[in-house]
Amino acid sequence: MTTFVLAREFGERCFLFVEFVGDYHLNSGPSYLINSGAGFRVTPKQPIDFPLAFGLNENAPAYILGVGSSFRIDGLF
Repeated sequence: MTTFVLAREFGERCFLFVEFVGDYHLNSGPSYLINSGAGFRVTPKQPIDFPLAFGLNENAPAYILGVGSSFRIDGLF
């Protein structure tokens, strides 16, 4: 998988992003997507994001709409 991301922070908690995604499969051709969205940091280590992606070729999904959350654990190892 190949990605290229441009992101912009707005204040301490909000951000926007645009991302090119190339996914290369062994049994079929590659799929290409443009993924974009916005996010909000609930805490400095816990963002929530709202992505919207569009497929750029016939191997990619036509569109993807989602909600994502993640968290960071520091000092675990």
